[in-house]
Amino acid sequence: MTASHIPSDSAAPSGADRDLATLPWWRPCLVQLVGLGGQGPTLVAFARQLLAAFEDQGHTVLEESHGDIDLLLMAVRVPDGPAPLKDRLPEQMPPLAVTTCQENGLTVGSRQVVALADVPERLGDLPHQEVVQIARTAMARMAAPKVLFITRGKRPGEVVEATLCTLEGGHPSETHRVPDRMRDRLVAAACARDVADSYEVVPDAVPARAWDASPAPAQLARAGRAMGELGLLPPPVDISRYVSPELARLYAQYLGWKRMSEGMLFVVDPELNALVVSASGSWDIDKRDLSRDEVTIVALDPPDGPLRVLAPEGRRPLGPSVETWEVREFLHAVPWIRVGRTSQGTWEQCPDGERQVPLIRAGLHAHVGVVRADDTRIETVPPDRERYPYGFGCGSDLMARVAADTVRRSRAVQDPGDPRHYVRWPMLYHGEMAVELWKPGLPAEPLSGLLDVFAASVDFRTDHIEQPV
Repeated sequence: MTASHIPSDSAAPSGADRDLATLPWWRPCLVQLVGLGGQGPTLVAFARQLLAAFEDQGHTVLEESHGDIDLLLMAVRVPDGPAPLKDRLPEQMPPLAVTTCQENGLTVGSRQVVALADVPERLGDLPHQEVVQIARTAMARMAAPKVLFITRGKRPGEVVEATLCTLEGGHPSETHRVPDRMRDRLVAAACARDVADSYEVVPDAVPARAWDASPAPAQLARAGRAMGELGLLPPPVDISRYVSPELARLYAQYLGWKRMSEGMLFVVDPELNALVVSASGSWDIDKRDLSRDEVTIVALDPPDGPLRVLAPEGRRPLGPSVETWEVREFLHAVPWIRVGRTSQGTWEQCPDGERQVPLIRAGLHAHVGVVRADDTRIETVPPDRERYPYGFGCGSDLMARVAADTVRRSRAVQDPGDPRHYVRWPMLYHGEMAVELWKPGLPAEPLSGLLDVFAASVDFRTDHIEQPV
């Protein structure tokens, strides 16, 4: 088989030397730092260098704010000691970011909040899964969606490494020009606007009979079970794994945070003329065992309008997976084709078909790393690090833009003569998106062929995801 080898950290194109201010999505940001009093000399020195780097690039550093800010940096003290870093991470009631957000007019859990802590450990030397567990413990105990760990050196004020950890599981480390490079990573994250909660529900939009007849929920349920068996979907993780029972109860009661369910899957249903997706993991679901009420119908509207959740008649739908905004964006970045119903009741591409749909029929998102893939069976589209040198979080406008840009660069998507049915691309620092194309010869069951390719022709790892510089 012909293998497409995925670049290692050293071989991946670097965005480290890109002038972010020349990119069209860059904008000046408002930055504030709180909690620096009483911190050690390394964190104090680094924080001052970081703020100076922001100002050098044209951003504004504020002494105080009230909801009108792009980045709120929150200094946190992590005690030293013989215990592993994960066990030394502090917890307080309420968590530090809760009070910090309230004092500064931000929503608790806002992506704008970044915790800063200096530690003796070099996270860049640790295994991927260990760093993810350290980071998520810190995020849960501090209520901060991002954590920047600063590794102090032997000399006072010396920084030998910095690692930016994100909720998706990213943890890229920098060892050179650390303040400038970490500024760029933070600015990229700040320039991405959160859109994950901006949807509207259309009541009774789908007749009960049509929804009951749709095969999409069962198709997603079967695919979810298969993804679980392959290791593409891990079990959901309760927040109590990272925090005390008291804090877990507080989160559940006041914020609705119970557990994390990674990954997503989707299918386009021509009969409904809609996108059907797994519901968000925040609704306490297990995507390896989806029920009919745990999938969500989304209108196939262009991405320049609001995302509309179509409620089945008489039912209250759950919110969609956070990746749905990306999916909608790239569905409108591919050619649309006509499909018709076969004598078996399934759908296939047909020039005179009664429905018009995107060329992409279905797909999945998984937090795994891919080492190699058979390029004759599934196309690999590398990230465009010239325009998007750093990763963006799912559920953001720039992540959706990256996804659309990726499918526009796909040969299998754009060339009707390309025989491949499947396309995959790595999302910087946190996993995979893979889709199947509505081309002749595609299996009738959505996602079955794509999962067969992952089982036989894609070498993926559940314990490691590349973190390129």
